[in-house]
Amino acid sequence: MSKHQLHRREFLIGLSAVSLGLLAACAGNNQAIELPTPTRPAARTTPAAAGGAAPTTAGQPAPAAAPPVPPVPRNQTLIVSVSDTLNQMDDVELLNPFLAGARRTGWHFSYEPLFFYNSVWNDKVSAPPDLKGQNGEIPYLAESYAYNPDFTELTIKLRPNVTWSDGQPFTSKDVVYTVNMLKENAPKLNNSFEMKLWVKEIIAPDPLSAKFTFNNPNPQFMFQNFEWCQDQGFAIVPEHIFAGKDQTTFTNFDLAKGWPVSTGPWKLVFSSPEQKIWDRRDDWWGAKTGFRKLPAMKRIIVLPKFEDAKKAQILAAGEVDVTHNIFAADTEVALARNPKLQVFVSSRKPPYGAVDGWVNNLHFNCSKPPYDDKEIRWAVNYAMNRKQIIEVGFKGAGEYTVLPLPAYPVMKPYFEAAQDALTKTPVDVYDPNRTAQIMQAKGWKKDGEGFWAKDGKRFEMQIMLLPGFFTNFAPVLVQQMRQAGFDASFKSPSNANTLIATGEVDIWLSGISGGFRDPYLSLNHFHSRYAAPNGEAATYAHRWKNADFDKIIEEMGRTAPGSNRFMELYRQAMGIWIPELPTAPTVQWYQICPVNTVYWKGWPNDQNNYTTPAPWHRGAAGLFIGALEPA
Repeated sequence: MSKHQLHRREFLIGLSAVSLGLLAACAGNNQAIELPTPTRPAARTTPAAAGGAAPTTAGQPAPAAAPPVPPVPRNQTLIVSVSDTLNQMDDVELLNPFLAGARRTGWHFSYEPLFFYNSVWNDKVSAPPDLKGQNGEIPYLAESYAYNPDFTELTIKLRPNVTWSDGQPFTSKDVVYTVNMLKENAPKLNNSFEMKLWVKEIIAPDPLSAKFTFNNPNPQFMFQNFEWCQDQGFAIVPEHIFAGKDQTTFTNFDLAKGWPVSTGPWKLVFSSPEQKIWDRRDDWWGAKTGFRKLPAMKRIIVLPKFEDAKKAQILAAGEVDVTHNIFAADTEVALARNPKLQVFVSSRKPPYGAVDGWVNNLHFNCSKPPYDDKEIRWAVNYAMNRKQIIEVGFKGAGEYTVLPLPAYPVMKPYFEAAQDALTKTPVDVYDPNRTAQIMQAKGWKKDGEGFWAKDGKRFEMQIMLLPGFFTNFAPVLVQQMRQAGFDASFKSPSNANTLIATGEVDIWLSGISGGFRDPYLSLNHFHSRYAAPNGEAATYAHRWKNADFDKIIEEMGRTAPGSNRFMELYRQAMGIWIPELPTAPTVQWYQICPVNTVYWKGWPNDQNNYTTPAPWHRGAAGLFIGALEPA
């Protein structure tokens, strides 16, 4: 053991002081959830967008009252606890997926993608049993796509006889409208920045064909935007509903009108802060055409996300069928209490879940002191003991990472290709002495309490957390930082996402995703095109700028993935990224989602890995919901 490492028991004693408030907060979540009361009238409140003004309904007629919702037996109901807000939903009357504040409370499975991509595919399983897939790609609203030889054009062929929930045909005109709507409203709408950046023109040669012409070659465009993988990709919306509206305010909510109109087999019938109820449409196009049978359940009840202790409790009690991710320690308790629970790892042993594409990092706002100095970023990195984070925060059930890339089998060549850069500049070295050397060289001295100070001011480090995330290891990380002399703490306000995006936060824990097949989309987060000024919302909030890195990423984006040139560009990019360290990679995230087998079977697992059972992911929910069968 290094002389800089504390014994685990000593560390936990120090950690307890940091964790006290967190544990007290969790202790208040032992109450049982309020089960659905479907005959209540739908709520009339309009939620505030995440950290910003509420989407206005000015100029929109007030939605009419929806009829009462009849009961459905429990064994015909799927109950999920999901969303992005704790305990109550704040998107009660917001179902436009392109507005800030639209949560993953149903639109992500009521809309359908052109393609799915299964990030956990292997040579034996690529898709659910009732669908066709190859190498993880699963055609859905589209049947095929093709680029021209230099990747400046893309043609997508749609599936015939697809209809919207109001009976109108789904055609390439809807695809053209959606893309042009995003371009015209960039950067105000979700996903609009990329459409404005890449799409020169989109046309509909016929009702089942959409043809893109790009401003620059882009072999990643289809995968990035139209293959739903985890939380990547966006929905196509109906032109006949969205046209003529103010797209920056249109909420797409009116139960009496049947809004939201989507192609999926689900209709929203009730919406309140406590729950959303989606009922099956038996006239779904997929069943009519024989593409896919109707889902087995007649109703999906979406509950808010809860604190981890409460999620474990309601899973153990069988009150829900699946929840948002929970930690290994909570999973262990839930499995012991309820033998009807299953996890993705069929042996029911750690790490319990599948590797997630959302790789966790300690992020820096690289445009503001002190984190605009790469040496300060390295001083923080040297104070981080990743092995201890896994040991204490994850009870040993997991693995740390030194790259912002997910540890999927297809990504192994890229981990190997980065070894030269990592050997020159090792990321996982835990050495508080080197932290001290850097800080002293920068003019910082420790005060009487052992914290770095300069000009009478301490080096304060308030790490921002997304609500409900990282509570297992944030206290560990904070304690490590304090031991290294940083006056560290953490907080988790409800508007954390907005504060991070607008540059009001200097340091935060979050994930990086996109590198499901190759590293381009993950590394693209660091292109300076996304470095908005502080005070303005940024798509990716690192605000790091490096012109040489930009040029490499731009060429990577024009180069066919898997080619020798692509790999060489990747090596060059990591040769810059690792020494600069615009974020500090921490741990590989695992999707640990215990599932209830009392009412439903056919859940995905490592023996039948047609997707993961992550109910919040648009790239998974529609796949497993359609594959489940009555138990």
